[in-house]
Amino acid sequence: MKPNLDTSIFSVICELGNCLYTPEFELSDMRKHKLVEDIRNGQLEQVRAVLEFNPAEGWCCDITEDVISEAFPDRQDPNSNAPENWSDYGAERIDSRRAGVTVRVAA
Repeated sequence: MKPNLDTSIFSVICELGNCLYTPEFELSDMRKHKLVEDIRNGQLEQVRAVLEFNPAEGWCCDITEDVISEAFPDRQDPNSNAPENWSDYGAERIDSRRAGVTVRVAA
């Protein structure tokens, strides 16, 4: 069966010692609510970034702060208007032009 790539897919980057890795997931588990649940329950530890991407449209966004805030709403600083900075990546959308991709090929 060919997967529908014109949808939001979510991936997480975790740290283990001095190494960054992306845990393996079934495609059906690469959904925001599943990642929030796994982070909240301790299934994913040392999360460094959560990325949302759409392969068909060619974009990627860092949504780390949103996901961590949703997983741990009680950890927000009540004296701060901004959520804690959870990621080294920018919060802006990364499209093919910004990433330096000049040619798009149909998959």
